[in-house]
Amino acid sequence: MSPEAFTEYLHRHIPLTAAMQLRVLQNGDGHIELTAPLAPNRNHRDTAFGGSLATLGIVTGWALLQQGLRQEGVEARIVVQKSECEFLEPVSDAFFSESRLPVDEWARFLATLRKRGRARITVHSTLRSADREVVQHSGTFVALGGDQA
Repeated sequence: MSPEAFTEYLHRHIPLTAAMQLRVLQNGDGHIELTAPLAPNRNHRDTAFGGSLATLGIVTGWALLQQGLRQEGVEARIVVQKSECEFLEPVSDAFFSESRLPVDEWARFLATLRKRGRARITVHSTLRSADREVVQHSGTFVALGGDQA
């Protein structure tokens, strides 16, 4: 799926991403990069709202897994189970989030999902702004396959 088509998919299925003006910049080969502008995501201090930063981290992990499962031909519903952010500094410009599939865990995750119809995996995302690391996000996601999808 092209970055433009994936952006439209996210806007249609997760309406908050449209309000945030989130866009997919790159996706494929176990990698994804998303971005959002400051203006619709700012707080009263004219910096990025922490909830928007956290949401971008969650959506990055979710979209990465959605893409990975689609490439494997696996139908599953993905839900976030746990989300943690470490906010390193204020964000006063557009922000970007990048993540890669955890290669060491991916095969086990797929095997468990195929065998049990449910699997859990943790995905780490790095958020940047103005070429600086601003947030570290860690999300644990559960994939539900079969009748649960």
